[in-house]
Amino acid sequence: MKKNNQPVDRQQLLIDLYTQYLFGKITLGQLLSYLRKNVLGLSQEKYAEMVGISRRTLTDVEQDKGQLTQVVLDKVFKPLGLKTGLVPTHEHIIHKIIQSSNCHD
Repeated sequence: MKKNNQPVDRQQLLIDLYTQYLFGKITLGQLLSYLRKNVLGLSQEKYAEMVGISRRTLTDVEQDKGQLTQVVLDKVFKPLGLKTGLVPTHEHIIHKIIQSSNCHD
């Protein structure tokens, strides 16, 4: 998708990608890398500087490497309107959460 997405397009893209993450189709690192490049249009160096971490740490996050702290993960996802947290391990629970959420819209 283009970097100049309309707000609604960006929101839907974020929802679609996060859903892929919830169902294990992409990793947390892949999610971050895609959003950084394709939504924000930022290099690793610029994004790392913006969120206050080293480029090496950002690389580790995007490559799903290392023992990353909750603080670091929250820093890298905050500009995207996300924070890390608990995610159900069973797909049927994720489906029920999404269905329940759709009923309340």
